[in-house]
Amino acid sequence: MAGPRAKELHHVPLSVLLMLAGMWLFICMAALQYPEDLGNDPHLVEMGAGIIVFLTGLVRLSRPRGKETDLLVTVVGVGLILSGFFGDWGAEVIRWNQVASGCVLALLGLLGLMLAERSRDSGKPGEPGKQDGSTGRTRSARRAARHTS
Repeated sequence: MAGPRAKELHHVPLSVLLMLAGMWLFICMAALQYPEDLGNDPHLVEMGAGIIVFLTGLVRLSRPRGKETDLLVTVVGVGLILSGFFGDWGAEVIRWNQVASGCVLALLGLLGLMLAERSRDSGKPGEPGKQDGSTGRTRSARRAARHTS
């Protein structure tokens, strides 16, 4: 998938998925009924990640961004995965929610990076050597003539 289709997928659907993931991180404590004896510590981690992810999705809707936002989402996802394994929250539901949410975010970030690369690499229709989404560069006619002589 290259060209305009990759660009469309990179902007709107991915942004909406990021906003939904951010909202999940806001409500997961109530939805999964975290044990109350732990306090809010695990949920603060999730809310911080949720704020970053939700705002990233919102910003992407209003003004499409490049690789930086996708890289940020990937880093937040990896951070949630690490928090799930090293947070020692004492409840398995918290661990697996953070790991699963982190995996989803990391995959969305990597998907965004891939789609951004494909939409950037595809040229305009009629541009030689770029219609198939390949990254090969074409030389100008003058440069090619100079190279062969």
